[in-house]
Amino acid sequence: MTSVLDAIRIHRDQPDAIIAAGELVDMRFRNGNSLSLRAAKLFCLLVQEAGVAVIEDVQHRIPYSVLNETFHKSRDDLADAIEELHSTIISVKVISRNGRDYVKSGPILSDVERESDDLSAAEIRFEFSPTLRRMIASSTHWAAVSRRAVLAFESKYSLRLYLFLSLRARLRKTGEDFTLDDLREILGLKPGTLTRWQDLRRFALEPAVAEISHLAGFHAAYLPIKRGRKIGVVRLVWGLKDPAELIAAQKELDQPRTGRIARRDGLVETVAQERHRIAESLASALPLDQPRPDHVSRTSPPIDQP
Repeated sequence: MTSVLDAIRIHRDQPDAIIAAGELVDMRFRNGNSLSLRAAKLFCLLVQEAGVAVIEDVQHRIPYSVLNETFHKSRDDLADAIEELHSTIISVKVISRNGRDYVKSGPILSDVERESDDLSAAEIRFEFSPTLRRMIASSTHWAAVSRRAVLAFESKYSLRLYLFLSLRARLRKTGEDFTLDDLREILGLKPGTLTRWQDLRRFALEPAVAEISHLAGFHAAYLPIKRGRKIGVVRLVWGLKDPAELIAAQKELDQPRTGRIARRDGLVETVAQERHRIAESLASALPLDQPRPDHVSRTSPPIDQP
């Protein structure tokens, strides 16, 4: 089975590929908190920048200028995102040599040094925590996600769901059921937030599915399933795109962000028949006694995965 480190080596000559360890994608944070969009994007970039050295107890360094070329954030924004990674606690279950289970906890970044902004080649120096390094070093569950897509997402719900589905996009199964509480955790919602299905659907799930299907390498859909008179389970459905659709998504990533929402909405309006075909194709794996997905968005960029 290919490890995360092997995957990093395999994809090291592909600048658009970021290897995401499954344990980090499925990670749940303490107190229901989750990373902000800018911190989540920065984390992906720092992991890619470190390469195979991500598991080593070394100090990494990256100039502000390099981050700004792709991240397009002010130094104050970057400083806030770095502080968030430095203060966010994660945990991982570990089995010791004698077979005893224990939980190892720590921040994402254990040490950070930021040079003064007035230096011509100011840089950030950072170290990944032993907890994170241990998690990545032992992982064999991963996905190669598109760096350009990661940076293009405008909602943290979209990025979290994109990473989550990327781990599943090339599996034989094309759908999985989740309770509303599980779905809130996947999307990174705090407890007590968007508790009504209508709100969860409108403000988090629907925008995320639309943006993913526009910018990812696969189609995404969802199917609400009632338990009695209320929605109790949501089935997430996915399917890989054909070459023509991948090219269309790549072209969208090449275009300016300005006008992207209008282009996405216009696309949905003009390809109703195609959307129906996609929905039928994705839903074909569902049990015949279940209703069909009620939403499918259409477009997205190439993504390499195991």
